[in-house]
Amino acid sequence: MPVRRVGRALPGAVRADLATGDGLAAALDGATTVVSCAHARHTGRLLAALPQGVERLVLMGSAWRYSRVPNPRADEVRAAESAFLASGRSGVMLHATMIYGGAQENNIQRLIAALRRLPVLPAPGGGRQTVQPIHVDDVVACLGAAVRHDWRGPQALAIAGPKLSWRRMATLCAGAIGRHSPIIALPAAPMIGALALANRLGLRALDANVIRRFREDVDIDLASMTRTLGVTPRDFATGIRQAVDEWRRAGVI
Repeated sequence: MPVRRVGRALPGAVRADLATGDGLAAALDGATTVVSCAHARHTGRLLAALPQGVERLVLMGSAWRYSRVPNPRADEVRAAESAFLASGRSGVMLHATMIYGGAQENNIQRLIAALRRLPVLPAPGGGRQTVQPIHVDDVVACLGAAVRHDWRGPQALAIAGPKLSWRRMATLCAGAIGRHSPIIALPAAPMIGALALANRLGLRALDANVIRRFREDVDIDLASMTRTLGVTPRDFATGIRQAVDEWRRAGVI
């Protein structure tokens, strides 16, 4: 069982480096099912090291794959998906939308930090774009279901939570921490122009493409996810309350 942190490994764990491929073939020797939660950029190296006896491969991609905003991360996921689909290996690459909850999450935690710090919350374009954040426990449920599913050839599948506006998501985050933060709409175009100029000058405090994403609606049909994997994702109002409770118990927020 390859793991991320060797110091916390369970008995029987082995060490392998996806970045270099060192030890990867030995770690996968004898495996019949392989699940990788590593970044999709490592897919090619993983495919090259897979033994012939692997019957099922479950990979994590990203819903960045569907974005029309230029982004190197999205390009890496698309390249990984293409390599996987061309491999002929039976399994699935799961393209998750923004994952929230859990110790390593930072998108919603940054939003909550802003809600605590700012008297009003600025939102490019008013925050009216559609988002579909998915709770980490629902992602885990999808991974478990994917391991049990009888895949025939390689497939790609988007996994997401129910739709809501970014504005509604921010409001629910504020409510979960007992705050009421007015949301102020800001025009996106001037912000994109100013940040793009700053990026060209070498200033990387914020990528202009982050603001460009505010113009994109996430539009993922949940029918394929629920039909194929049998997972019905929780609504964000429920999920954010659970996440905030867990973060408070862990001392994260």
